[in-house]
Amino acid sequence: MKRPSFRVFITRHHGGLVSAVLLRRFRNVFDDPPPAAMAEDEETALRRLAPQAALIVENDDDDDDLDRYQWTEELELRRVDIDIHPGRPDPRGTVIAKATVPIKLGYAAAKLDGAPLYRVIVPRFDWSFVTEDLGAVPDTIRSLVFAALIGDSATSLYDLRREVDEQIIAWEPIEAAAAKDEEDEDAPDPAPTLETISEDWVALARAGRLPPTVGVDPVFDELMPALDDKHLPNLLLVGPRGSGKSTLVRRIARGLLERSRGKSGRRRRLWATSADRIVAGMIYLGMWQQRCLLIAHELSGGSDVLYVDRLADVLAPSSDGASIAELLAPAVIAGQLSLIAECDEAELVRARQRFPALVDAMRVVRVAEATPAQTIALLEPYGQRQVPPVAISSEGARRLVELLAAFRRDTAFPGKALAFLDYLATRPPRPAGRSGLAVAEVTETFGTWSGLPVELLAPERALDTAAIAKALQLGVIGQDHACTIAARVIARLKAGLDDPQRPVGALLFAGPTGVGKTELAKQLARYLFTDSERLVRVDMSELVTGAAIARLITPSPGGTSLADRIRRQPLSVVLFDEIEKADAAAFDLLLGVVGEGRLTDSLGRLVDFRMSVIVMTTNLGAADPKPAGFSSTPDDGADHLGVIRAFFRPELLGRIDSIIAFRPLAPPALEQIVDLELDKLRKRPGFVARNLRLEMTPGARTRLAILGHDPKLGARPLRRTIEDLVVAPIAERMARDPAWREATIRITATPDPGDVMV
Repeated sequence: MKRPSFRVFITRHHGGLVSAVLLRRFRNVFDDPPPAAMAEDEETALRRLAPQAALIVENDDDDDDLDRYQWTEELELRRVDIDIHPGRPDPRGTVIAKATVPIKLGYAAAKLDGAPLYRVIVPRFDWSFVTEDLGAVPDTIRSLVFAALIGDSATSLYDLRREVDEQIIAWEPIEAAAAKDEEDEDAPDPAPTLETISEDWVALARAGRLPPTVGVDPVFDELMPALDDKHLPNLLLVGPRGSGKSTLVRRIARGLLERSRGKSGRRRRLWATSADRIVAGMIYLGMWQQRCLLIAHELSGGSDVLYVDRLADVLAPSSDGASIAELLAPAVIAGQLSLIAECDEAELVRARQRFPALVDAMRVVRVAEATPAQTIALLEPYGQRQVPPVAISSEGARRLVELLAAFRRDTAFPGKALAFLDYLATRPPRPAGRSGLAVAEVTETFGTWSGLPVELLAPERALDTAAIAKALQLGVIGQDHACTIAARVIARLKAGLDDPQRPVGALLFAGPTGVGKTELAKQLARYLFTDSERLVRVDMSELVTGAAIARLITPSPGGTSLADRIRRQPLSVVLFDEIEKADAAAFDLLLGVVGEGRLTDSLGRLVDFRMSVIVMTTNLGAADPKPAGFSSTPDDGADHLGVIRAFFRPELLGRIDSIIAFRPLAPPALEQIVDLELDKLRKRPGFVARNLRLEMTPGARTRLAILGHDPKLGARPLRRTIEDLVVAPIAERMARDPAWREATIRITATPDPGDVMV
């Protein structure tokens, strides 16, 4: 007979984290959730799970828990396909949709000894049942899933999503249990819940694994006397992103370690976690609430400290309206739990409105942004601790601080400067004997890091509006006036005369479809960041209801939101396409984005748009019988502007830098677009691999320009025309004749006015 051992359900999630859950044969009515842990890798997750498994072994005399968790059978992981008709909320009740969503759900099956029966476990929901026929299991699970999706406590469809990888392993945590027994008499009390979802930064500092800090911090010097108290006061660290709030917590952890050396008694711990980690793996109703109560119980009455990172995440309500803060607050307010959280000034205001009692129970500690001089002083010691060491000359350090102040307004000093040094440490090491990075090298490297062109960054490099406009006109044909106005925005940024409290630019492109409005936004992204992927496009025609607008600030399951994308990459061009089609509530969000460069997401976090270029497009007035505003007269655009002013709210128009009218494309411009599209065609892999050359007569160019133009759609049909009349015949010849290479393809006009000859 095989030796009994634990079985662990390992799941690798989409975010990269790995969860480990002990499997049990069945669940009693009043059972706690099964032991679980989450970490960045499988080994760490199992190590965090080991103390909980050890408790099951130690308590074996009290109940039959060990028998429920010990297995000799082989568990085979299978999957069942389920087609779900999702429900949506409605005032008349939940409406079951006609469309279906395919779901794959894993389950494990094991044959029972001495009987023709099988035990089936659905690990994701801790379901367990015994069956005579494995063939009936898929239908049984489908019924359970359908039942779980309805009712007042319905399971979310998001909980059924397919994870990256799932597996079941046999596990014997002997070493972990033995190590637990070897702790000395001064070891702190066990905290299985905290060990599952957090790290003890004091223990990491003791082991030399906590990232070091550099420089001195007067704020920490003021807090040092409080470290000698049995209970550290509740601290709310208030400051902008990058000002050093997390670094201050690391200093506190090191201070607790220094004060524990040479003293008897329990060692103090500082548990670092976050709202996401607290609720990770909690898939049953009430599980995360119970975990919060266990956290409060393990910390109450002791001298340990809990650091929960961002206060806004802890205050954010869940689907049932409850929040982590509401469950921890009683112990915090009563002085039984020492809590550290962080936020910025705007989040502090909202926190006082939402939970004033909790904020009043905390000591507000303001962490100010470092000055440029203080930041420069930190660069050398921080760079020397990198592997390999990073060195910047004194002139290069000053240039770096200037560039960061001008082009990275979303983050404060010294955080953004130290992040740049982290980036330098990932680059190939410099040759031995070379001095620190000079001014030119810092500028060039900063351009690579940020994506901004060097001529925009370097003050010694000349860059005029005409040169910028010419670069934009390479991809936008027939709209020289629009390119010139857009170029002025970039020139203003180059000169440092843009308003630091607003986006780099806020432009409204107005005109009929197919004249280059979206293409100019792409060209701005290419020029500023050398990559059109830095264009964040929001199709406003999809936001026709108030509920749909939440997608701008709330990420969808498996997707992302506008707020998340800008938080990750604030240096972007944001395109709000066809804004006139959006619900009126969308303009309330645009007011803050366009006016102050700020947006608050669904979790109450502030998103900074001050380093983004905001572009909006509209077709208003383009459908008029006589499209005023697109004539060749100098007053071009006046009547069109009247339509826009009549539609949009004055407070939105007052925040826009320029309203740019796009003219209908003239025949010469259409022929230039034909040349541009054929240049793209020549670079396709099939042409390059066979070394095929493409030539075109002037008559064919004119013919394609005429056929590809539509009075209502502009040049939008041109690409399809080229695909049909040029690409399709060439593709047929290439597929039919694999040996056709090193040839010149000539495109000419035919007598048929609706065709060209290839």
